Amino acid sequence: MDRSIDFFRDEVRNGFYIPTAIKQAWAATLDVLENIDKICTKHGIRYFADWGTALGAVRHGGYVPWDDDLDICMLRDDYEKFRQVADEELPDNYVIHDYERKENHWLFLARVVNNSKMCFDISYLDTHNNFPYLAGVDIFIKDYLYEDEEKEKARDREIMELLATAESFIDDPGKRDRAVELYRNAEKKMAQVKPEETKLVGQIFPWILKYGNGSGEKKSLYENIVRLPFEDTTIPMPAHYNELLRSRYGDYCVIKKVWDGHNYPFFEGQKKEMEQISGESLSKFKFDETMLERKAPDKSGSLKQIAKECLAEMERMLKNAFAGDLTQTIGDLQQLAADLGTLIENVKGEKRPCTVKTIDALQAFCDALWEEYNLLSGAETEGNDLPRSRAALDAVMSAVKENVIDRKEVLFISIGPREWKSFERYYEKATADEDTDVFVVPLPLMRKTYLGEIRMTDEEIHRAVRLDEYPDGVEYTDYVTYDITLHAPETVYIHNPYDGTNPCLTVPSSFYCENVRKYADKIIYIPVADTAEFGPQDVTDIYNMGHYVTAPGVVFADKVIVQSENIKRRYVEVLTAFAGEKTKEIWEKKTEVREALSANDTNAEKRLLVCIGANELAECEGSFAELIKNKLEIIKNAGGKIKVSVLLYPDDEADYAGFEEADHHAVSEILHKAAKEGIIDIVSASPRFADEVSKEYAAYYGSPSPFVPAFSVLGKPVMIADFRL
Repeated sequence: MDRSIDFFRDEVRNGFYIPTAIKQAWAATLDVLENIDKICTKHGIRYFADWGTALGAVRHGGYVPWDDDLDICMLRDDYEKFRQVADEELPDNYVIHDYERKENHWLFLARVVNNSKMCFDISYLDTHNNFPYLAGVDIFIKDYLYEDEEKEKARDREIMELLATAESFIDDPGKRDRAVELYRNAEKKMAQVKPEETKLVGQIFPWILKYGNGSGEKKSLYENIVRLPFEDTTIPMPAHYNELLRSRYGDYCVIKKVWDGHNYPFFEGQKKEMEQISGESLSKFKFDETMLERKAPDKSGSLKQIAKECLAEMERMLKNAFAGDLTQTIGDLQQLAADLGTLIENVKGEKRPCTVKTIDALQAFCDALWEEYNLLSGAETEGNDLPRSRAALDAVMSAVKENVIDRKEVLFISIGPREWKSFERYYEKATADEDTDVFVVPLPLMRKTYLGEIRMTDEEIHRAVRLDEYPDGVEYTDYVTYDITLHAPETVYIHNPYDGTNPCLTVPSSFYCENVRKYADKIIYIPVADTAEFGPQDVTDIYNMGHYVTAPGVVFADKVIVQSENIKRRYVEVLTAFAGEKTKEIWEKKTEVREALSANDTNAEKRLLVCIGANELAECEGSFAELIKNKLEIIKNAGGKIKVSVLLYPDDEADYAGFEEADHHAVSEILHKAAKEGIIDIVSASPRFADEVSKEYAAYYGSPSPFVPAFSVLGKPVMIADFRL
């Protein structure tokens, strides 16, 4: 699937930084899911998000931010249908891993994988987001269980005996066929209960074998389906997903960022294997001590230097005006003044007050030259002076010095409207300084090939700037017209750490930090967003720092501003491990903690976000429409003391297709009636923007959803609804 550039952007979700490299892995796995989904849709095969993927779908609207695998499940009869057609209908390069086909895969699950081996073929990489590694989707099988506990125990003992016998053959290549046969017999026993014979289902290996049918689930949980948002697609979930997840995880809305599953990220082992085979590092950025050598910026081609040279030349020409052809000299002086004025307008902008003052002075100088020249045109010129022109030139020198040479310039290089928010406090401070010119240059984030070639048309690049999504009231400069050599700003703010090292995205190379610092006095790097606080035990956070911290923008910057002393320590530790112990003092000095902002959230104090999830429709024990009416009556009686916004999750009626009754439609009508009466507002919001939405409200009430952890991370009140009547 050709995913949007936005999908691959670095972002912070629920306080966790997700770099592009992890997004590549997500995309590769989602591609596998898309092919599975096509087959299942075509053949009427049901499947559901399972385990961490189910948790992510409900709680995050996609992957759990610190996870990168994708799990689904099928009931036994659906799985058998899938296996009958999968080999023929999956893409040619796909493979299915199971105990029959894959060595050392002694598990009762299937894994659909996007290739048989890592692939660094350029044509393959061009169509797979530059991701060469194997990615797959695990399919867990839910079998039908005996409701009679003794019958289930008897079956489980038989299965365990078969597996124990197979164990003695697994490590002997010559007896592998015998082990496979025993596993096949065990699987037949798992499948021997028919759907119509029971009300229980469960994953027999390993859970039922360990804990018996008491750890099974009601078959009815899997009768109705709702599709929940999952990254840039949707994924099927049991409509009773709240009941299902509570039975597995308890209070699953509480974030517990622990890691005891597979290695994170899943592709890191493959990367190390390829590095061992090739003898080459696959990392695109390697530290060199010369990177820390800061040369004086080159100002020779800057507007300030050109202005100084022009003033010196104008003074020389005026002083020697009578030494040669006066007419030629006057014309040359006027042309030089006009050229300087045009350059200042082009560089600084015509409407800036400093530009207007300077242009006025230059125009006055040209007028004085013309007037004095006309006065002298009929008289002897030898020995004469041009006093008015001299005075006008003095005014030009003063104006240019004040409005060009002595003025500071601050440049903000942004890679997107969402990322711009990390600059706002610094932008406000810079614009408050009357002696500073502030420029904001939004850059296009562009897709590139593995070899670094841009894969976008000029029109696509133009759209990628997304200027219409930036805040109003800010003066923006086109990146094409902004010449860093002419501007040579004193201070530059950046938040793109990668320069050319991002694995599939880039920006115009003239705005790489390494290039910008050739002309700027100081470069300040600010991360795209704050993370939650984390320590050295948070291995997934630390791993991801290896992508966005040990990167050119951070290394080449003169200052790095972070949110806290704790995060500063993490930066220094990771950078020191990357560059060597003797560089530790350098990172200590250049990494600073920003000033804290005073809390000012008055707009959110009276706003409540109420979320109604699909699970409420499925799990409510009475009339859900009546329950909604009762809730609205309570809100109405509050007399407008609190503003309430209502959000349906998901908000697309097509995702409720698994419901036999159109209860969702009835609820929608009730809510729209309440909105017309001014009792509530109805809002729509993507889970991807849950963190931003949560900042607009004081508290959350309602169903489990991706908005719950967003509120929790901010420390705002969250109450999960009890919707049972």
